[in-house]
Amino acid sequence: MENIKRREAIRRTAWIMGGVLSTPTIAGILNGCTPKPELTWTPSFFTEDQARLVMEISETIIPKTDTAGAKEIGVPGFIEEMVSIVWDEDRRKEFTDGLMKFNEECKTETGDDFVALDAIKKKEFCQKKDAEAKAAPWGQKPVFWSLKELTIVGYYTSEYGATEELQYIAIPVEQHGCQPLSETGNGKTWATS
Repeated sequence: MENIKRREAIRRTAWIMGGVLSTPTIAGILNGCTPKPELTWTPSFFTEDQARLVMEISETIIPKTDTAGAKEIGVPGFIEEMVSIVWDEDRRKEFTDGLMKFNEECKTETGDDFVALDAIKKKEFCQKKDAEAKAAPWGQKPVFWSLKELTIVGYYTSEYGATEELQYIAIPVEQHGCQPLSETGNGKTWATS
């Protein structure tokens, strides 16, 4: 039963990401990698600088508003777990090198490290990197693409993401077919079907 829930989460996340999830991300979810809802996180694979960068990028992708942000739910720990356990050594090196390249490009363009920028500048820089990632050919996607994918997957497969951000009914008792989404639960996407 647990794999059915994860598969559904993967299907929905793939839809959000434009229909494509990388194979290591799918394998990690099916093997039980889930975000740990911790308010503090001590990295075991990333260096402290890499961990801070991952935390700030993931929080920029899904910031705290009237709902919890990526940091609060434990998404950075999920990202580290996926990279360090699920990915092979070459992919891990590519990711960590990509993080440093991301930060160097930020320094060049803004004059400061990403973690030192204010929220508006972080958002603007991430939007620029997102546009570049979308334009890049498949197989040559920059690290931001992986970070965004892992952030979204980690957030929406967490208990909070599935039950608070998405609609969730553990045991649906009624089926109302052919209804507009706006009439079925305040327009939220369902975490279960």
